[in-house]
Amino acid sequence: MTQPPTTPEPDEPVEVRPAAYDPSQSYVVYQAAQPPAYLQGFGIPLSTAQAGFDPMISPDYNGWWQRSTTIFKGAWKQLAILQLIGFVLTLVVVIPEGIWSLKVTADFIDAANASEATPSLTPLVAPFALLFLGTVVAGMVGSMITVAGNQIAVTVAAGQPPRLGPAFALAVRRFLPLWGWSLLSALMMLVGFCLCILPGIYLYAVFLILPAVVTFERGSGAIARCFQLVHRDFGAAIARIATIIGLTLLVGLVSYFVGQIIERTMGGVPESTFGSTSTGAQRFTITTTAIVTIAVSRLVTTLLETAMKLFTDVLTVTAYADMRAGLDPQLTTAHLAAEAGVPVAPAAEWTAPPPAAA
Repeated sequence: MTQPPTTPEPDEPVEVRPAAYDPSQSYVVYQAAQPPAYLQGFGIPLSTAQAGFDPMISPDYNGWWQRSTTIFKGAWKQLAILQLIGFVLTLVVVIPEGIWSLKVTADFIDAANASEATPSLTPLVAPFALLFLGTVVAGMVGSMITVAGNQIAVTVAAGQPPRLGPAFALAVRRFLPLWGWSLLSALMMLVGFCLCILPGIYLYAVFLILPAVVTFERGSGAIARCFQLVHRDFGAAIARIATIIGLTLLVGLVSYFVGQIIERTMGGVPESTFGSTSTGAQRFTITTTAIVTIAVSRLVTTLLETAMKLFTDVLTVTAYADMRAGLDPQLTTAHLAAEAGVPVAPAAEWTAPPPAAA
């Protein structure tokens, strides 16, 4: 008997395995299959996770700003702890220096009023020496904080929980090279400022990415590398750098005026430190109000500048990533994470995002 024709069975569904984690692929974001809870609400939106998208490297200005703000949201707590350390150490320098400068100024004015001869300017050198020493110490601490902050930023971009321990471990290894290159770049900028200002401004812009270069790259040409990265696409680089410098200057101006307002509101250093002697001569005296005013003014202005540095440090490291990707199209966040000693998730725990809908 003839068997009735059978309807062919539909093709068995083919299991499509997600692409394994491949750091060699450029401009691709990899999402963890089970993202940590701390990243929920802070990670790159899944709607934008598609081929051509990297969580740290962007092809345009808007992408750079979006990635920077996203990384900042995920890393701000750890970055705040780092900056708090720098904030406290900075206050240890600026408050005593401000009070000492006021005392030396008082002695200088008193000596000028007591004698017709011009008093010696030598005592005025001491506060500047203290300020220089404090700048050196603060620079070394700042170098460590910057390296640690760069490590935390790339950790968050790589989808890993940021931890202070590994960040400080990298900072200890890299802060001396960064400090040495920073001294050399500072000397170059000083010469540039002496040559009609503009060369110094140009060098300052170029060396803005120096901390990121030293954090992620090894070699003896950090200065030359900065020029190479900035000049590869000067227009795109200068747009990012100008934004960072503009924000820094804006906060600097705001902090200055806030400091002036505090001094006037609390009695003001100039108004509260002049008095008359029995002979009628003006005498410059240090009052408790003046000391408190200086301390509060330095506290608030330093706090404002430190708060902005939280964000500008992230902007700087993402700008560096964009510039470097222009020279190395195969660069990914995974490469940067590996250079910073950040362990990435095993291949089985990562999947490539689906392609963008047509």
